[in-house]
Amino acid sequence: MKNRPKGTYPFANRLIALCVTAVMVVVCLTGCATGTAISEKADFGEIMAALRTDLFGSAAQDCRQLSLTLPVHAGFAPIEDKSAYDSLADETLRRAYLDIEESLFQISAETDGQTGYYLMKYTRLPSDMAFDDIYIVKEAVLCDHPEAFWVLGSYDIRNNFHDGNYLVLYSRYSYEEITAAFDEINRTTEDILAQIPDDADELHREMVIHDALVDSVSYDLEAAESDDSTSDAFTMYGAMVKKQAVCSGYAYAAKMLLNRVGIASRVVVGMSKNSGHMWNEVRIDGKWYHLDVTWDDSSADSDVMYNRYHYFNLNDEMIGRNHKIGKNIREMVCEYTDDGVYTTAELYNFDLEPADSLDANYYALYAASVTAMDKNGVAVITDKMKQASRNRQELVYIRFDESVSSESAEAWLATSEGGHYSALRQALADANNAREGARIKYCTLARMWNDDSEEESVWKNLYAARLVYA
Repeated sequence: MKNRPKGTYPFANRLIALCVTAVMVVVCLTGCATGTAISEKADFGEIMAALRTDLFGSAAQDCRQLSLTLPVHAGFAPIEDKSAYDSLADETLRRAYLDIEESLFQISAETDGQTGYYLMKYTRLPSDMAFDDIYIVKEAVLCDHPEAFWVLGSYDIRNNFHDGNYLVLYSRYSYEEITAAFDEINRTTEDILAQIPDDADELHREMVIHDALVDSVSYDLEAAESDDSTSDAFTMYGAMVKKQAVCSGYAYAAKMLLNRVGIASRVVVGMSKNSGHMWNEVRIDGKWYHLDVTWDDSSADSDVMYNRYHYFNLNDEMIGRNHKIGKNIREMVCEYTDDGVYTTAELYNFDLEPADSLDANYYALYAASVTAMDKNGVAVITDKMKQASRNRQELVYIRFDESVSSESAEAWLATSEGGHYSALRQALADANNAREGARIKYCTLARMWNDDSEEESVWKNLYAARLVYA
């Protein structure tokens, strides 16, 4: 009997080959990493690496923990405003939220081979968690954390036999870049918070934040038209530091700043002008309002230089005239595209509150509200002009009931007949005669709405008197 050559065991070799083949067949059929590698026609080394991942799990990540702290105002305690988390009724979803939230602040030095973006800590997910639930939880975390400007909206769901399903998020910036950028965000935040007096009520805190963003940020039309969601313009960083943003950048910055001074705020997604849009809900003195800082920024449209407060604390009915609020996320319907990306056909919101008040609306509080076109109406305008002259304020807003025709309102305001002054000129003369402030040389009148879009106009019969001082 001949001895078998050393190292040759045909049966054992066949058994090993059979086992390897069986394992590869199983992973191909179950959609794990090996199956993906084979379907993408990867080379043999990449296929074997994927097989090792399936059998033994992903290699340990070397992540660094971000330690980021936003400034605090001396007079107001910040709030942890997690309304999207509160919208998650299922305890499984809430646990997944907390796990993903932890991953937001752990950044790897490793970049993804396909995208080139930095990997964040993988988040293991329950094996039976539906893909639409994963999307909902991921969106909830990002909605509640406007400060996490580095996180991209795109993501992957991977799986292997060892780890099960896990979520892969991507950062547009490295750990060092995030830390440096956050220092810049903090400087801007400190500057804005310093403008708020320690005894300011909620309305005036909101107004300072609104005005600071309107004054300092420009609408990034190029980013909006390109729809490049990786641009900083879509983030709080774009608004706070680069001073250029689209609607989401304004809304995320507003939410962050409002939360820093104890005011609850939520981001709202929907449609306006046939495009996706984002703005805020804000709670002032226990009541909820809509706040659209983007549309109050005249840099977005040179024709609306006086429209600074058109979208400051509106109710549902008024915002609904030219904004369409997205459905609740519980109504979401998701689908796979050909490249495997999980998408939604519509825009959705986490739970929002009814906004049914105008008590904290800017024009309701500060415009001259004319209820009768007579001497009493003139007196109302006179009082607002006197108040403006004390601080050399440039604009006085005047509003009429929407039942009054624009022709009647404008004729009463600006037309002089039979030796009588127009209402506007009479109010100006009376304000100067009171000698309570700077002398007003003259004023001009601007209508704050357009006939072509009357049905969609938020404010009808609203005018601005621009005061020019001597």
